[in-house]
Amino acid sequence: MSVNYIKKICSENGFKPNKRLGQNFLADDNVRDKILNAYSIACDETVMEIGPGLGAMTSSIASRCKKVIAIEKDPKVCAIMKPVFDAAGNVFLFQDDFLKVDISKHADGGKVKICGNVPYYITTPIIEKILEQRGSVTSAFLVVQDELAVRIAAPPGTRACGSISCFIQYFAAVKKVFKIKKGCFYPKPQVESCLLRLDILDEPRVKVKDEELFFRIIRRAFSERRKMMLNPLSSGDIKGLSKSEWTSILTELEISTSSRAEDLSLEEFARISNKLS
Repeated sequence: MSVNYIKKICSENGFKPNKRLGQNFLADDNVRDKILNAYSIACDETVMEIGPGLGAMTSSIASRCKKVIAIEKDPKVCAIMKPVFDAAGNVFLFQDDFLKVDISKHADGGKVKICGNVPYYITTPIIEKILEQRGSVTSAFLVVQDELAVRIAAPPGTRACGSISCFIQYFAAVKKVFKIKKGCFYPKPQVESCLLRLDILDEPRVKVKDEELFFRIIRRAFSERRKMMLNPLSSGDIKGLSKSEWTSILTELEISTSSRAEDLSLEEFARISNKLS
């Protein structure tokens, strides 16, 4: 699907890509094929595509799997693409907001593989949604802003590591697959993109007694990134513990009191959380 072809479809249907909806359509067949190969789709799989748009990926996905559940928010795009998708035979188009979709209903008691070129401004809510309903998901392949992908995939000990890295890596194995240049889309976005892979883990990466407390500690620890972790933790927000009490806890767990949040692994955060539980 080329830029000229996309412009032709838009012109024929009186349609203009909606910037508010983050509509940047893939316009490079070589990149499309590279993405498809990365998906490793099996013939018996059900694939849920977030924002199929003008179908740059959809038909090719459908030719490789059992069926495609296409979730498209824009009613104008749905009207344009419904005849095309209906003709495929195994593409089922739903006009809906992915953030409101019950993934389990579309999974028919099984699990789906999720893919999509997602609007950059709601990438994090989309990933949170997938993780909330992870029982119905095997993996997700999302085209996202490269800068965000770097943060999501960042390992402990790196400056890019943050609370979002910890949250997502607790539930999924994360991999930056490859970068995608701005010119591969129409309209051209202002940022570079990346294909991000999330493989849902059978069990969370570490065992914690209280997930809510675990994530509260992580968010608090990262709330003042430039300071030693001991300082934000000592604010009293978590169980009212004083600085001296936090010092004793970290020392007992053999975690340096001069550590910054980015220095700690999920295992170390889990040890802190379980100690307080």
